[in-house]
Amino acid sequence: MKSGLRILLFLTVLVLLYSPSSATPDSVVTEVQIDDEGIRVGQSKLETHETSRAEGKVTVIGEDVVRIGDDVFVDKDEVIEGDVVAIFGDVICEGTIEGDAVSVGGSIDVSESGEIKGDAVAVLGMVTKEPGGMVRGQTVSVGRGTATRPRFHPLGGVGGGIFSRGWQLAGKLAFTVLLIIVGALIIAVAGVGVDRVTDAATKSAFKMGLIGLLAEVIIAAVIAVFAITIIGIPISMLVALGALVAFLLGYTGVSVAIGRRWGNHSERSKYVSLMIGVVFLQALTILGGILRLSGGAVGAFGYVASLIGWAVVYVAATVGLGAVVMSRFGTRPVKD
Repeated sequence: MKSGLRILLFLTVLVLLYSPSSATPDSVVTEVQIDDEGIRVGQSKLETHETSRAEGKVTVIGEDVVRIGDDVFVDKDEVIEGDVVAIFGDVICEGTIEGDAVSVGGSIDVSESGEIKGDAVAVLGMVTKEPGGMVRGQTVSVGRGTATRPRFHPLGGVGGGIFSRGWQLAGKLAFTVLLIIVGALIIAVAGVGVDRVTDAATKSAFKMGLIGLLAEVIIAAVIAVFAITIIGIPISMLVALGALVAFLLGYTGVSVAIGRRWGNHSERSKYVSLMIGVVFLQALTILGGILRLSGGAVGAFGYVASLIGWAVVYVAATVGLGAVVMSRFGTRPVKD
């Protein structure tokens, strides 16, 4: 729990620092320290000195440079002997970085006079090099690509990695099949309960959604309260397990309701309705995964479609949870 609070506080610090006012002079960097005493934010001055090298007189910074919410600019006459890290900022290298250059949420630009002797890593950004610019280590770009893009693999996205777009699409398809299988098992075990949840969701979807949203807040609060102590951890785990069962039951009920509404087949088999409903609810996320395989502008539309699709899934699960709560886990019919 303490680790979670520290992460939350750290993210808060990042948000506070990510503003124009957080920019500091070139010789001053924002320093964030996290230890057993908590989180401390301050500023520290870089130690610099001038020296003469083959390329002339240069300013040497003999330590790592870390910026949060600001760019790191290495001038032509500057040499950084350590690593350079920019979080929510770019690294612009016109001089020399003797260590690694890392940008999270930004890009790394190496000019014609720039040199990075270590690796250049950009997360959710690009690594670009002008003619004459050098990166002697590896050039890695995660999330947006590099100036020289690798070949596209039709099954595995870029490079065929396990976290590539192709594998993400396969995961969405497998998740859809899993939802159908789990839903079919729930119908086989508690068919009457599924009918009651379906009826509740059909009669008043908006009301069930509000109740489900309230239930989510209460469930999250209960889990957080009991997870603070060692004795309460088993209770929080039981609550989480119960919430998972409730979500699955509710999602199954909503899927059946949608499947029966499709074509106005109120007497359609629950299993067939389940399949139609699940596919309908997962359609946008699957479509988004297919579009993202193309990359570029089409891939951007696919990303938006995936986000909307997950929002649809969340709304359906929330409505289903409300129906489960009002029907007492499908044990009682909900009155009008």
